[in-house]
Amino acid sequence: MQLEQVLRRMPRMQKQAAHELVAAVLREAITSGQLRGHEPLLQDEIAAQLNVSHIPVREALRQLQSEGLVTYQANRGATVTALAPEEIREIYEIRATLETAAIRRATTVLSESALAEAARILDRAESATDGAIWGSLDVDFHQIIYALDGRPRLQEMIDGLLRRVDRYWLSHGLMLQHRAEFDREHRALLATIERRDADAAAALLEQHLTGAAALLISELARLEAAVPPVAVPFAG
Repeated sequence: MQLEQVLRRMPRMQKQAAHELVAAVLREAITSGQLRGHEPLLQDEIAAQLNVSHIPVREALRQLQSEGLVTYQANRGATVTALAPEEIREIYEIRATLETAAIRRATTVLSESALAEAARILDRAESATDGAIWGSLDVDFHQIIYALDGRPRLQEMIDGLLRRVDRYWLSHGLMLQHRAEFDREHRALLATIERRDADAAAALLEQHLTGAAALLISELARLEAAVPPVAVPFAG
C-alpha cells in the first residue's frame, strides 16, 4: 500500500477528524483500484503510513465496512471486499431500479444549461486517454442527467452502489477498453433526454446498466482464467 501517495493526490479538504481522513484515503485507494479484492488492510501499516493512531484506523475500517468496501474475515482481519458475479449483477439490478426512476423525473425538469453541460462532459470524456479521468467524467455525466440536487438520500444510495463496482473497471483498465461503446450509449441517452422522452431514456439507461454488468462479469471471468494456477510442491 502506498497510502501517502494517495493522500498527496487527493484534493485538500477542510479540516476533518482523523478517522474521516483515513476513511477517505482508503476509499480512494479501493475505488480507484489501487487496493484490490481480498487485499489485507493491516492496521499497523495504515496507521504508520498516515501518521495516526490505531483508533481512527479502526473507526475508518468500520465505516468502510458499512459501505461494503471492507470485509472482516476470521483469522485474516480486515480485507478489501471482493464481489462474486451474482453480487455484481444484483448491484447493477438495484442501480437500474434507482437510476431509471431518477432519470424519468430528470428528463422532464433538466434545464437547457444542464443539458449543455452534460454534452460538454461527453466531449471531454471522448478525448480522455486516462481511465481514471474517463471514469470521473462518467460519474459527472450521470449525476447531471439524474438531477439529484435536493435528493441527498437517493444520491447517497446511487453513489454507494457505484463505488462498489466502479473499482473493478479501474483496477483492470477496462474502462478505456470499452469506452467507445459506452460513449455511444451516453450520446444516445443524452439525445433521448433532449427530446424529453422519459420512457426512452429509462429504457436506454436500463439497457446500458444491464450490458455493463454482463460485460464486467465476463471480463473478470476472463482475467481470472488468464491467471496461471499456483504450483503446489509435492510432498511425498
